Amino acid sequence: MALFLLGGRLFKRRGDIHRAATAIRPFILCSSMASGRQHVNGVDLYYEQTGRGKHAVLLLPGALGSTRTDFGPQLKALNKENFTVVGWDPRGYGRSRPPDRDFPPDFFERDAKDAVGLMKALGFGKFSLLGWSDGGITALIAAARNPDLINKMVVWGSNAFVSQHDLELYDGSICMELLPLITCPTLIIHGEKDPMVPSFHPQSLLKHIKGSRLHLMPEGKHNLHLRYADEFNKLVEDFLEG
Repeated sequence: MALFLLGGRLFKRRGDIHRAATAIRPFILCSSMASGRQHVNGVDLYYEQTGRGKHAVLLLPGALGSTRTDFGPQLKALNKENFTVVGWDPRGYGRSRPPDRDFPPDFFERDAKDAVGLMKALGFGKFSLLGWSDGGITALIAAARNPDLINKMVVWGSNAFVSQHDLELYDGSICMELLPLITCPTLIIHGEKDPMVPSFHPQSLLKHIKGSRLHLMPEGKHNLHLRYADEFNKLVEDFLEG
């Protein structure tokens, strides 16, 4: 039976991945935004952009996710005077098809290159990252590989390694060796009731990312930015503006 790794979480069937994804992603459509496709690294990437602030922010969705399914409350409510918010569909997801999604060994690195390439193509010389779950892993890699481009970073529901229990199924490192290369101010948010990411993962990120800080949400689960959108958005805005 095939095994799939998404965000450090192993699923035995594609159906398991679909159920895990759809269980936490309500569809929310936002108005008053521009959208389009940008040719980056050989593919056409779909993006949506809202706000007119000087501080550019890129939203990075989770496994099987897209900007609309994963970040409705952020696209709608993050301060449009202070921020220009860009959401995107990674290659093979949402409206960034074709091509169909595949998972080569370096797909996180590939997504990071695509994300940075998209922001450059849109004319942003420096920007911040908000990464959820697999998107958080992509953000960690992008920040490590491009320290001069990343202003600040917020990650939640993410991990840089798989636990000892899974080592015989998958290489133990996802991007652990890159964490010391991250130099931007980093906020790690963790829902203490997250059933998919144990608490030792954010603690490990905190330990290995210099100068990072950790904020715990006692009632938060994996989709804390959707379930507690107002609290999450305020936390993010305060961090990005601070």
